[in-house]
Amino acid sequence: MKILSIESSGHVASTAVIEDEVLRAEFTLNNGLTHSETLMPMLAGMLELCGIDKHSIDAIAVSAGPGSFTGLRIGAATAKGLA
Repeated sequence: MKILSIESSGHVASTAVIEDEVLRAEFTLNNGLTHSETLMPMLAGMLELCGIDKHSIDAIAVSAGPGSFTGLRIGAATAKGLA
């Protein structure tokens, strides 16, 4: 099972793909609170660089906090849009 994970609750944004309990890819960006601008390009770049087809993702996990309410909404909206 491939799981795409999204962390956007704080200053650092992170995305990762875990397949069968093994970390396949991870991208972390400490660029301040600009997740609304950087999260989707991070995801697309990570998947492309690692050769992972977005259609092969089985589940999406997103952090639920604690953290910035706006950051949490950005992560949840991104997950919902991708799903």
